Amino acid sequence: MNLIISRNKKWCALFMAPALILFAVIVVIPMVQSFIYSFYNWNGITTDAFVGLKNYVKLFKSPELSMSIYNSILYSLILTLYQVGLGTVFAFIFVNMKLKGSKLCRNVYFFPVLLSASIVAQLWIWIYHGDFGLINKLAQAMGLSWSQNWLNNKTQALIAVVIAEAWKGMAYHMLLIYSAMKNVNTEYLEASRIDGASSVRQFFSIVLPLTAPTIKVSCLMCLTFGFRAFEMTYLMTGGGPGILTYNLTILMYNSMFKLHDYGYGSATAIVIFGICMLVMLVFNRLTRRFDDIY
Repeated sequence: MNLIISRNKKWCALFMAPALILFAVIVVIPMVQSFIYSFYNWNGITTDAFVGLKNYVKLFKSPELSMSIYNSILYSLILTLYQVGLGTVFAFIFVNMKLKGSKLCRNVYFFPVLLSASIVAQLWIWIYHGDFGLINKLAQAMGLSWSQNWLNNKTQALIAVVIAEAWKGMAYHMLLIYSAMKNVNTEYLEASRIDGASSVRQFFSIVLPLTAPTIKVSCLMCLTFGFRAFEMTYLMTGGGPGILTYNLTILMYNSMFKLHDYGYGSATAIVIFGICMLVMLVFNRLTRRFDDIY
């Protein structure tokens, strides 16, 4: 493969150029502009004055930042455990399912991924509703007096939003892990079965190690997404009650589009980028041993 690439460098560069140009226009140039404007008082149209690190100092002194970082960390961890954990379990079940209708089950399971964030948010708002939500109604049907106002409760609102987000995207990670499990060499499984290994033993000793690189990618995607999540939180709580479900992207959005302080919002965007890069580097460092593909 390397020999082919070395002999056709010009053609490789030609075919890669459109993607690289698009990436530069959509990602690199806006990021550089945000970094520059983070050092200015900027109202979105004209730059007033160079203020140096003033926006960053203001940001790191803000109580909203500490709440946003805490919520983003919690969001990332719950999202990863839910989507990758359950996604791995369901992928293994679907790989080994021999019953009729298994393909239909996979398609139905994947359906939430195709829904827009606004539809999923409205669905879960009705499920969580304090007066006639599905959860509270089910509790009443079972004769329980237990009732919760999920999205207005300071200890439950963030978890409720994460569950809605995780439900929407879990099948995407399940599909990635499912594809990796389907590519596991069946000779290993057959040999272990002859030796008397159970399905559980096969899962932990063969399937899981061989799909570890894919699971690592899914974990990294979930962890970084937790710091970039916006739509579901904004649609379901708007960052409330108070700032209890605030995250970094809502802090950036409010700074730019409500306070019209684009310099401060740009500083927040750079902090989000820096945190995502740090998470990626640390995670890759800690999980380096899972990069080996057998």
